[in-house]
Amino acid sequence: MADPIAALVEWLEADGDIAAATASRIFGGGLPAEEAASMPRAAIVVRASGGASLTAGSYVRHDTQRVDVLAYGATPSEADALARMCRLRITDLRRQVIAGCLIHWADVAGGLSAGRDRDTVWPFAFHSFQIFHALEAVS
Repeated sequence: MADPIAALVEWLEADGDIAAATASRIFGGGLPAEEAASMPRAAIVVRASGGASLTAGSYVRHDTQRVDVLAYGATPSEADALARMCRLRITDLRRQVIAGCLIHWADVAGGLSAGRDRDTVWPFAFHSFQIFHALEAVS
């Protein structure tokens, strides 16, 4: 099976500005526990967030997935700037094989939102994206 979350993490890691801004702290699924001791600081988490399938009722081996990209920062403005950098990088994604996952496109699925983590009070900002990808891994 293709892993679109791993593909998006790799896509963001390949951007020099994002990698530099986060010191390559870009994670799929959630923030690793070992990061918590050093937070708040610049980091990105890419996670699945549900959403409607555009291929429901078909036999095509592709699907859409809604994805949230959370950008953490030491300050709200740092988190906001990082989220905006991610938006530009992700919406440039068109028909690429990344980490064995063929992604046809990635589009914004909602506006920028910001806040503070309710448990830790760390500043974050996030965008949601809808991606269209193959279900089977390719080489």
